[in-house]
Amino acid sequence: MSQMPIIMADNQPLTRAGLLYFIRQMSGNSLVQEAGDKATLIKLLVQYPNALALLDYTLFDFTQEQELINLCARFSTAHFLLISADLSSSFVKMVAIGTTNTSMVFKSSTYAEITDALMATLREERYLCSHVQELLNVQEVQDDNNPLTKTEIEILKLMAFGKSSKEIAAMRYLSQHTVVSHRKNIFRKLEVNTVYEASRYAMRMGLIDVIDYQI
Repeated sequence: MSQMPIIMADNQPLTRAGLLYFIRQMSGNSLVQEAGDKATLIKLLVQYPNALALLDYTLFDFTQEQELINLCARFSTAHFLLISADLSSSFVKMVAIGTTNTSMVFKSSTYAEITDALMATLREERYLCSHVQELLNVQEVQDDNNPLTKTEIEILKLMAFGKSSKEIAAMRYLSQHTVVSHRKNIFRKLEVNTVYEASRYAMRMGLIDVIDYQI
């Protein structure tokens, strides 16, 4: 196995330790760099343009999917393995279509799939786990009465229960910047300006109980 530089861009210590174990079992690669934020990730990609970046997109301060796609295009000689706990069907489709150097696997994937993903990407081959492939085949039905994604609905519920962006970030294992971005998208989609208005919408849609409403 070639000694490809590897960048671990994941803010969860347990995940980093697990990935490091996988990497050393398969390649013995000693050149492993860690990035705790987007700026450091970019700096390391400039330094190692042919690296494999193991990235949890949801834990970094990307404001939208297009920003990630632009990053993959900018560093076209690198390969990105997205390892996340929660990726929507729309995100998976956008990244799969918009990039050629991005692989995807879930943190809940089997040991075999995670191993296969790492081996494939170390060979500079694209890998999509079985769940990602299922999401690519999903024919999404637009619900005019509910324009929010699953993640946005969960964040809206927490907002309605009076949780701050910082609290939601900790509960959902997201960066605070990502939660703020979700809040903006929720307000934009619902055409509201306040948490109160968004929460009233959640009650009308039956997403939260009037009894539980805290605001």
